[in-house]
Amino acid sequence: MSGSALGSLFAQDIAQAWLTDFSRSLSTGDCQTATSAFLKEGWLRDILVFTWSNRSLFGTSKIMKYLEENLKRDTLSDFRLNDESHLAPYNNQSLPTAVSSGFTFRTPIAFGQGFVNLSQDESGNWKALTVLMMMKDLIGHEESGPEEGVYEGHTRAWVDVNEERRKAVEETPHVIILGGGQTGLNVAARFHQMKIPSIVLEREDRIGDHWRKRYPTLSLHTPKNHHSMLYKPYPATWPIFTPRDKLASWLEQYADSQDLVIWTRSTILPTPKYDYTSKKWTVVVSRNGEHLTFHPAHIVIACGTLGHPRIPSIINMQTFEGHIIHSAKYNGGNVFSGKQVVVVGAGNTAADICQDLVHCGAEVTMVQRSSTCVVPRPVSTANLDRMWPQEVPTDVSDLKFASLPLPLIYKLATSRAAHIAEITQSMQDGLKKAGMQVNLGPGGAGNFILVFNRFGGYWLDVGAAELIISGKIKIKQGVEPERLTKYSMIFNDGSSVQADAIIFATGYYYIRDIMKDTFGEETIELTAPVWGLDEEGEIQGSYRPSGHPGLWFAAGDFFSSRFSSKQLALEIKAIELGFMSL
Repeated sequence: MSGSALGSLFAQDIAQAWLTDFSRSLSTGDCQTATSAFLKEGWLRDILVFTWSNRSLFGTSKIMKYLEENLKRDTLSDFRLNDESHLAPYNNQSLPTAVSSGFTFRTPIAFGQGFVNLSQDESGNWKALTVLMMMKDLIGHEESGPEEGVYEGHTRAWVDVNEERRKAVEETPHVIILGGGQTGLNVAARFHQMKIPSIVLEREDRIGDHWRKRYPTLSLHTPKNHHSMLYKPYPATWPIFTPRDKLASWLEQYADSQDLVIWTRSTILPTPKYDYTSKKWTVVVSRNGEHLTFHPAHIVIACGTLGHPRIPSIINMQTFEGHIIHSAKYNGGNVFSGKQVVVVGAGNTAADICQDLVHCGAEVTMVQRSSTCVVPRPVSTANLDRMWPQEVPTDVSDLKFASLPLPLIYKLATSRAAHIAEITQSMQDGLKKAGMQVNLGPGGAGNFILVFNRFGGYWLDVGAAELIISGKIKIKQGVEPERLTKYSMIFNDGSSVQADAIIFATGYYYIRDIMKDTFGEETIELTAPVWGLDEEGEIQGSYRPSGHPGLWFAAGDFFSSRFSSKQLALEIKAIELGFMSL
């Protein structure tokens, strides 16, 4: 028998022994024995199993208290190891001395799925470093899956069936999804599979236009397995880093292939009103200038994690005789050839734009106001490839990633800080010599946790760093733009730089503040903060109750909407069925 086969049997035995003891204690309501299945510094992550929320509990004392408050005898049953490919027990080389496995279980109302990462304690006993337990489907309301494709005994055409379904949704949508980007589309696709009638409202003329309008050289900085869409992986021949226009076309085709009901050139008008008695909204939608009134039970804000472009207030901006734009309006560097261009900002977009401007023949100065985490894209890609390997289905990788609470991922990443510093030292030293202030993220762990903490503050380098080191991109560091003259920018230290054009890559307003214009300050002030980590390391305010009934935020990257759209769909379905209340 091969070593790998022996390893699989070894992992199977360890995982089965652990699950047998753990499931028995949960089924009988024995909180103390259930807690003893964890390492002292272990984690329990719960998504809609013990409570109608998502929680991460660190350490046996918190796990014990949580189970004592929420575990009821005879409510969890039928625990089984998962025998599916990539989820059956295996020796996990990415974690210290770990055996990992998926498992399934049942509650009185739902099918559950879980994932456990086991390590040995100081006595050699196998205990849980992390346990994820999440609701997979409400019994009798599972995802519908693929249809046969033959309708009413082969007597009706698909086009007629689809049109009938579409009209029914358009007449009485249960949910309105605001925003037709990748987040809104992933949420809508999940709702469609869960039989939750939904309309997506998109301001632009076409799905994908918000990508088409960005700078032409844009490609996503994460590999395709990380940024794939729900239910629809990219073809094997697809580029590893998806270009702007290919992504835009893919999203448009995705909406069609998933049978989503989408209204373009449409949005919600101020101000929707919520009726606490009927538990429905009164919403006026502008569609191509026509005003239509609806009464959905839920509105999902899926317009992105960030709001409108932000340009800082600078004295005498109106006196500048050159070109001023926000990076959101940057359509390529050819029009700036031969000109002196100042780019304010030092994140991903700023770096990409500076690189493009140099290529197009501009003289470029980057204004860096504070320290930036700069990581070569290959370093980030290697980390993501370990978590979302090409040979593993994306939904499986999503589950495994979700089994690791974000504070633990950060801790594991900091253990590799010395390695990251070593392989990036030459680039970091060169950037510092050129005048930049750079870092390698919190704890030297790279950019990854910044995605969840700040959704910014870093760039994944694809060439701008070398242009800075060589002097082709000049750096103005540690100063703030204070005022403009006809042909220059003057900073708060009194220094200045000549400019024919200024591009502000200065980020975006907070989505929650932007939504006050539509929903009113009173409504939005009832909602929780959106994005960032709470005290347990869970994402705030997204895919979970917002604080206002019937109003939800969907934010984050591709993974967030792929994975957490299921939680959101289950919450809305559970409210409909009377299992959950707000």
